[in-house]
Amino acid sequence: MTAPSRPLLATVGGVLLAACLVLGSLVNAHPPTIDVWFVEAFRGEHNELLGRIIKPVTDVFGPALALTLMVGLVFGFGYYTGVGDNARAGVVVRAALVLGLSWAVVQLKAVFTRPRPRIFPGESFPSGHVTAVTAVAITVVVLIVWSGRELARWLPGALAFVVLLAASCRVMLGVHYLTDVIGAFMGALGVGLLVSAAVWPPGRGVPLNRESS
Repeated sequence: MTAPSRPLLATVGGVLLAACLVLGSLVNAHPPTIDVWFVEAFRGEHNELLGRIIKPVTDVFGPALALTLMVGLVFGFGYYTGVGDNARAGVVVRAALVLGLSWAVVQLKAVFTRPRPRIFPGESFPSGHVTAVTAVAITVVVLIVWSGRELARWLPGALAFVVLLAASCRVMLGVHYLTDVIGAFMGALGVGLLVSAAVWPPGRGVPLNRESS
């Protein structure tokens, strides 16, 4: 698999991040009609059967998932460093940068301070859960590519489904507007692409599986 164009990654990433910032500015003061429609459509569902079903789902597909991956990367770095495999350790460090910086988009909450659709702790824009899951998705993709493996055809679709699931759960629970989850996806993906362009390793990558080396 050939490395994608760094300028292309950076351009797409920059456009997505800018779109996230513009969206946050536009919806911060007053929720648009589409936001209001979804809030009304799922009002009170967090206390009903639907809410009880999807609550465990959103507990898993959120910051907990990103934290688990980050811990795994830290252990991976320690292992490869310990055995003197600096090339593989470097791949893990690059992946950790992509994960950490794209996940950090959640800090935009302090910039926009948008109120939640219902009484709930914290700010609304962007969604922290969707930011975290999107960061995990792009990190998994670049980690596989950088490790020298072929990207399974089904994987991008599966990761997209997980992001969509996380976003849908947050909207249905009434803790986020639709534009919150859209902004989170654009922001995290945008930063992930920008960081990937900045730290993309030379060549195809380094196989993480020793048997393939």
